[in-house]
Amino acid sequence: MKRDDYVFSIGFDGSTAIVDKRSRSRHKGKNAQQLADDGQFKAAYRMTVFDHDVKAADDVLAAFNAVSPVKYAQSSDLAKVFGVQPPSDGITSSRAV
Repeated sequence: MKRDDYVFSIGFDGSTAIVDKRSRSRHKGKNAQQLADDGQFKAAYRMTVFDHDVKAADDVLAAFNAVSPVKYAQSSDLAKVFGVQPPSDGITSSRAV
């Protein structure tokens, strides 16, 4: 699965990732901090998961906590908040909608 497809996926249909093409085209090429600064917290966190970047995940958590009424202690809490799972080898294609 391509990085941008994972970051901007909005769901799955079997082995196909459903990707938000508007968000992908608008935010493609940005790093996790830039996505968080744009309010794209789920995409920012997904990027850190794909990259296995704990430092960037902590930065996304700090940005999220700055605007959220609920404060989370660990960046891994965002996986539950946003319903994010690590990328799967079972996803073999993507469809942009």
